[in-house]
Amino acid sequence: MKKRRFTAALTALLTVSSAGGVMPLSAQAADTVNVSPYSTYEINDGVFQGWGTSLCWWANRVGYSDSLAQQAADTFFGDDGLRLNIMRFNIGGGDNPSHDHITRTDSNMPGYTVYNNGQVTYDWNADANQRNVLKRCVAAAGDDAIVEMFSNSPPYYMCKSGCSTGNTNAGANNLKDDCYTAFAEYLAEVCSHYEKEWGIKVQSVTPTNEPYTNFWGAYSAKQEGCHFDIGNSESTIILELQKAMAARGMSDVIISASDETSIDTQIEAFNKLSSDAKNAVSRIDTHTYGGSKRADLKNTALAAGKNLWMSEVDGNGEAGTNAGAMAPGLWLAQRITTDCNDLNASAWILWQVIDKHVCAAGYNGKKDSGMVDMTKGFWGTAVADHDNDTIVLSKKYYSFGQYTRYIRPGMIMLKSSGSTMAAYDKEKGQLVLVAYNTGSGSRDIHYNLSGFTAVGETAQGIRTSNTESWADLGTVSTSGKALDVTLPGNSIATYIIDGVQGVMERDDKIDLSGAVLSGSDSWHSDPDTTYEKAFDGSSSTFFDGVGDGWVQADLGQVYDLTMIGYCPRAGYEARTIDGYFEVSEDGESWTKAAVIEGEQSSGMHYLLPEDGVTARYVRYKVPSGAPQNPYNKDSVYCCNIAEIELYGSVHGAAKQKGDVNADGSVTVSDAVLLVKYLLAQEKTLPDWEAGDMNADGRLNGADLTLLKRTLLFR
Repeated sequence: MKKRRFTAALTALLTVSSAGGVMPLSAQAADTVNVSPYSTYEINDGVFQGWGTSLCWWANRVGYSDSLAQQAADTFFGDDGLRLNIMRFNIGGGDNPSHDHITRTDSNMPGYTVYNNGQVTYDWNADANQRNVLKRCVAAAGDDAIVEMFSNSPPYYMCKSGCSTGNTNAGANNLKDDCYTAFAEYLAEVCSHYEKEWGIKVQSVTPTNEPYTNFWGAYSAKQEGCHFDIGNSESTIILELQKAMAARGMSDVIISASDETSIDTQIEAFNKLSSDAKNAVSRIDTHTYGGSKRADLKNTALAAGKNLWMSEVDGNGEAGTNAGAMAPGLWLAQRITTDCNDLNASAWILWQVIDKHVCAAGYNGKKDSGMVDMTKGFWGTAVADHDNDTIVLSKKYYSFGQYTRYIRPGMIMLKSSGSTMAAYDKEKGQLVLVAYNTGSGSRDIHYNLSGFTAVGETAQGIRTSNTESWADLGTVSTSGKALDVTLPGNSIATYIIDGVQGVMERDDKIDLSGAVLSGSDSWHSDPDTTYEKAFDGSSSTFFDGVGDGWVQADLGQVYDLTMIGYCPRAGYEARTIDGYFEVSEDGESWTKAAVIEGEQSSGMHYLLPEDGVTARYVRYKVPSGAPQNPYNKDSVYCCNIAEIELYGSVHGAAKQKGDVNADGSVTVSDAVLLVKYLLAQEKTLPDWEAGDMNADGRLNGADLTLLKRTLLFR
């Protein structure tokens, strides 16, 4: 199989991410985007798993043609195409063969069983079209390929309506009450056959698709679908599937759930699963067609210890200012950025890369949908022209590629704000920034990268606009630890910076449990939002201060501060902009140590004070008067902060290079511990920075060599 590795295995072993990010100390707030190795996505420890698409229904339509199937694999999964790596494969239920109501040429999905007078047999020749495309896409994706199996409906004979498109009451369960086990066995048997007979590794399987809706009615012209009530019904099918997979020796396959159409519904659906069903689910899959509680769903997943995918969305939306053909692509860019940055999703999957088909003869006696106007909103990214044996690409396709081609599986996703997504490959020392501009005029962006220990001198630019498709822009020079770029109107640009280094973990967090806390009064003297809440270790509580408010911690002794962490109050992130931290050794003479600048995202963020900042007292304050930035619309600066963290060491305490186990001396045991860490036999080190012998912000064999040399010649 072709190799397409963008990160080495050691990267995953050595990368330990923190739930937050380093924010800037300078640059203009209106144009500043803050990107730092400390500001990582929280889901899946920030590790990105990839981009994808569902194969149904388009693969069912194009798979009859080896030519179109291979073109699709290369166009969407190949190195010269979008470089997608996730395929969501639809295990069709198959409708009653006497029915003829599904008129879409692509969505009449075959099932794998034949039902005859109560007898069920498997037909493994079924679904040849989708399987043809799947095999080619897996090969094109290489070692990064991920296959998830999912179901829209059970086979028709398991359905109450006798129809795989839904119940006669679209808001009621359609799976027969006595068929939960049979349906789970069906799904597991198909998964097993694909792995054992056709060599397709199944990473995950989900038994439902947009289940808690009234979308799926009997005799629909569109597609299969099945309603499942949240709670007992969804829990039962999950647990039955778990048993069926285990019986086939496939307990390693992830069970995901439940692909609700709405973010808000997904939260409710997961919370109402039984305890056993929650334990059976390793990942929450959600669609984002509706709902808005992205941060809440992220927190739901984190609290439950689950991974989180955005597993389906698309639409005919438009964005931009008189954007023409870029309008659909800019809409897609907005959706990708919002979903990923707010959900912290570890994967983002488009519904269908091809939604429309051109064929004069139609297919199976049905008429194809025909060509779309690609200057207006449309579903999919391309159109399959069967008459001319080709796939017609759009600006939406190229817009998608600005993300998928450069933010790769295994990279660490970094939190960002506004219209930017960011990812970091620690092993390659590469930072990727993708931003869009929906305005008609140009937009200047200042990327503050001060949290990195090193930044390369140039950035490679790639852009898609109405006149460009993945255009090579050449290089843009960085300035210190910053990158300044200009995005033309209605464009999407990707910038790749090599030579980027940054420590992604901290081991010097100061214990604030013994600190003496103080602060101004809370709004209406509310006892639930006092200054103590800013230091209670929970980002879900907050200090709700007013104008000229402040919070303070007396550490009891003087520390050398290396980093300050803060979390804005959820929903009021803009109130932290222009807020600042000041420090003092005596509680009387104060020095401003760090300022919060630029648009803010949710979650923990971190400021790096200048070297040499010492403090016993640390205070957070906001300026007086009306906000002087474009994001905070309050009439006065309000001191709202959810959490504060401080990092550093007692002033004057000496650190020894090589003292990895932090026992005060450098011995062979330090080298042994470092070896175990590099081999992933140890997940953390007592003193990570002491092991960084060459001070390059990375732990690798070079540091081990220097440590051994230190021991040999001391």
